[in-house]
Amino acid sequence: MDKLFGRPKTMKEQVRENDRALRKTERELQRDRNALERQEKQLELEIKQAAKRGDKQTATILAKQLVNLRKQKTRSHAASSKITSVGMQAKGMASQVWK
Repeated sequence: MDKLFGRPKTMKEQVRENDRALRKTERELQRDRNALERQEKQLELEIKQAAKRGDKQTATILAKQLVNLRKQKTRSHAASSKITSVGMQAKGMASQVWK
């Protein structure tokens, strides 16, 4: 029966696999955060251009988008710290099992 489904993974393999998944998720979050930074800079430029033209309505809409973008960036940082925390907890639990 074991040959059908493969051998069960050892604790070390499970921890390594979990670490790999967490690092991948962290890299994806960092990539998204970099994209948000670029969007933020672009929005700031557009707001300045709209203000220079005297287009208050456009500047207001863009400012609201900028606020939402910054909230999204904050949520991204929170998610990143939670992922790091989960990784540390998993490593801690695994080290207790190995003793």
